[in-house]
Amino acid sequence: MVDTAPAYRYVQERLGVDLKAVDAAAELASFGVDSLSLLELVFEIEEKFSVKLDEDTPPPRSCGELVALIERLAATKP
Repeated sequence: MVDTAPAYRYVQERLGVDLKAVDAAAELASFGVDSLSLLELVFEIEEKFSVKLDEDTPPPRSCGELVALIERLAATKP
């Protein structure tokens, strides 16, 4: 099992949002995440945790989608 806690802590520090404590349907935009900051966040997660997102993966729009993305990226990490 892959430890995703560091990625969740990183998002919480970066956005001030505890993804596991908020409604999964909550839009990231409601926390001030716009398209540019979302791209930056995804790139930072890739770099910080040495994972790579497929180019055709749509960006997450909700907290639940971001959680699923983090967990999927962590599962593919060697």
